[in-house]
Amino acid sequence: MSVVPAQPTAPRRSFGEWLRRNPITLKEMRGRMRGRRAFVVLTLNALLLGGFVALLYLSYATSSSVSSSPRNLQSLGKAIFAVTVGLQLLITCFTSSSAAVGAISSERERQTFELLRTTLLSARSLVLGKLWAALLFNLLLIMSAIPVASLSFLFGGVTFEEIFIAGVVLIVTAIAFSSIGLFFSSLMRRTSQATAVSTVVTLALVIGVPIVMFIIQGLLSTMVYMNSQNGTPSVDAEITRNVMLWLMISISPSSAGVATLTNLVDSHSALTMTFSLTTGGPLVMPSPWISYSIFYLLFSIGLILLSIRVVKRVDK
Repeated sequence: MSVVPAQPTAPRRSFGEWLRRNPITLKEMRGRMRGRRAFVVLTLNALLLGGFVALLYLSYATSSSVSSSPRNLQSLGKAIFAVTVGLQLLITCFTSSSAAVGAISSERERQTFELLRTTLLSARSLVLGKLWAALLFNLLLIMSAIPVASLSFLFGGVTFEEIFIAGVVLIVTAIAFSSIGLFFSSLMRRTSQATAVSTVVTLALVIGVPIVMFIIQGLLSTMVYMNSQNGTPSVDAEITRNVMLWLMISISPSSAGVATLTNLVDSHSALTMTFSLTTGGPLVMPSPWISYSIFYLLFSIGLILLSIRVVKRVDK
C-alpha cells in the first residue's frame, strides 16, 4: 500500500506580513510618514486636545468644591474623557476623508494610473492598498489621543464600557469616512473636485443631519399633537416619531456620539436606548452606537465595492 505524502500547509502570515504583501500600502505609508505633514498633523492633534482639556481643568479648578468632593472629581474625569473623544471624533471625520480623497485621483493627475492598471496588481488590491494606507494613518492619529484621554483615569468615573464604545465608534468612523474619500477619489479625475465633494458630504453628515433632525423632530411633534385626541397622541404616532428620530441619530457621528453619551449618563445602559411614551409602555431601541456602527460598516463595504468597480472600468 502506497502512502500519500502529506501536503505541506501554508504558513500563517501575521497581520503585518499581510499588509506588507501589498506594495501600494507600503508605498503610501512610507510616503506619508517620511514627510513633515504626518508629524505636523499628529502634533497639532495632540496640542488641540491637550489645550481643550487644560481649559476644562482650569474651569473646574476655579470651583472650590472640586478638590474636596470625590463625586466632582469623577465628573471632571468623565468630562475630560467626553471632550477628548468628542473632539477626536470630529477630527477623525475630516482627516479620514482628506487622507483618502487623493488616493486615486492623484494617480490620474500624475498620469501614473494607467501604469498601475497595466501591472499584475488587481483593482481590488489597488483600492484596498490605498484604503489601508489612509486608515492606518488615521488609526495612528486616534492612538495619539490616548495619552490625553488617559488623564481622565486620574480622576475616575470612566468605565470600561465607555472606553470600548469610544474605541469602536472612532474606528468605524475612520473606516467609513476613509471609504467616502476613496470613493470620490476613484470617481473623479481631479483631486480638487474630489476634495470639494467629499468635504461637502462630511459636513452634511456631521453638521447637516443633526440640524435636519431637529427640524424634522419639531415638525413630527407638531403633527403628532395636532392629530391627537383630547391632547393625548396615539401610540402609533409616537412610536413612528421616535423611530424616525432614532434612525436620524444613527446616521450622523456627532448626534450618535452625543446620544450615546447622554444615554450612558441617564440610563446607564450601553446596549439599549429607551424612549418614554405618553401612553403605553416605554419604547426600547438599540443604543445609537450599535446602529451607527452597523450602518456605517455596511455603508463602507458598499463604497469600497463601488470604488473597485470604478477602478476596473476602462477609461474612454
